Amino acid sequence: MEKLTKEIERREKANAMAPFPVYDTGIINDIKDLNMITKKQDYNNVPVTFCKTCLKLHVKEVTFQKDGARNLEKAIVTYCVDCGNTDLEEAHISEWEDMYEEKYGERFLTEKKK
Repeated sequence: MEKLTKEIERREKANAMAPFPVYDTGIINDIKDLNMITKKQDYNNVPVTFCKTCLKLHVKEVTFQKDGARNLEKAIVTYCVDCGNTDLEEAHISEWEDMYEEKYGERFLTEKKK
């Protein structure tokens, strides 16, 4: 993906330096679209953090000063916004969706038909 981004930049720079486009601008736009689609697909490989109790993805972090700390030590608590549970877990999005479907009887992520 990084190579694709560098190639786009190289071609755009060459076109900017020439009196007329050296590389077809339509192809450059197609490469940009491909690069954008590829980046979106990589998001599925990032693990999701979810609540073990309700399996919701809506989690937040709260930072506050530890009790009795003189040197401004901070404590971080991550919790589920829906149920308030602090027992969280990480998993691949497809694993999480399988657990969600087993508990609620429906898929959370569904593809929209065109």
